[in-house]
Amino acid sequence: MSTKERDEEIIKLLEESPSQFVSVPSLAEYFKTSESTIRRDLQRMANQHLLMRVHGGAASLHFSGNFRFERLDKEYLERERTEPEVKKMIAKEACRYVKEGSCIYLDASTTVASMINFLPTYKNTYYITNSPSLAQKLAERSLVCYVTGGELKLTTNAFIGPYVLEFINKFNFDVGFFGTNGIHPQSKFTTPDPQECAIKSAAISKCYDSFILADHSKFDNISTATFSDFTRPTLITDKADEKYKSLLKIIEVNK
Repeated sequence: MSTKERDEEIIKLLEESPSQFVSVPSLAEYFKTSESTIRRDLQRMANQHLLMRVHGGAASLHFSGNFRFERLDKEYLERERTEPEVKKMIAKEACRYVKEGSCIYLDASTTVASMINFLPTYKNTYYITNSPSLAQKLAERSLVCYVTGGELKLTTNAFIGPYVLEFINKFNFDVGFFGTNGIHPQSKFTTPDPQECAIKSAAISKCYDSFILADHSKFDNISTATFSDFTRPTLITDKADEKYKSLLKIIEVNK
């Protein structure tokens, strides 16, 4: 079989796959060749924009699914009242990754805010956030917190602007926890506001480990700006569609 024929067959297998994903081992078995050969093929095809190279295999370049566009931020209080029990369940799991003596970033997210009541009262643990609401809740629990400052955006109760970026760049975080408005195979993790996107991206780049906290309703949503791809963060969610499990690292808590 020629290289062109194998490429065409791989595309066909992707299109026929319910998850629009094929793994390296399955392709190696199908073509009776080595996994290293398949990896080289997939990387070459990704460079030619024939497919998306993802962890463990490849995904269809044309996959979009039944997605929704979410261009505007919802009011903070409205988001805070949505699925509170699910938020708590996700937040409790996230708190397992908080270690004593860490420097931790907390995003201006209502799901991240749900972590605060469950955070362990470790000594020598520092929290940095761009949310005045989260900062107040941390202080009320006598947890050490530094606030970025900046221009206050009331809709999301978050500080935004260049001062926030300057503040974040002074730190190196052991771990960071973030919210998202959308999760999509092509658009990845997205948020409506480009300024908040820049802040999320900057903070993730300064984290040794990072986690996205989101319930199942965020899947197949697309917002204006992509703040992270699927390679760095781990997603903590209540329920994930099968097609996403091959694309990113997921921890499900609704089991």
